Amino acid sequence: MASQTPDGQMAAINQEVHAAMAKTNPYQMRFDLLHLAKDILETNAHMARDDKAKDRKTYYTTEEVISTAKELNAFISNR
Repeated sequence: MASQTPDGQMAAINQEVHAAMAKTNPYQMRFDLLHLAKDILETNAHMARDDKAKDRKTYYTTEEVISTAKELNAFISNR
């Protein structure tokens, strides 16, 4: 059975993701991408504070959130 192989499982997951995305309007997708980008940067900032590493940023800017969201959008738009 193909669905039990890792490739089959990934294909099934991809189909589910594409079906869910098809039901989402562009405004919701943009909001979700911005929220995900903010969460990623926020997590990185918290990790930097916990590590107390001087070479890591402990804050993020609006421009970084938008840039990260654009990177995520480029990734998910590439089929």
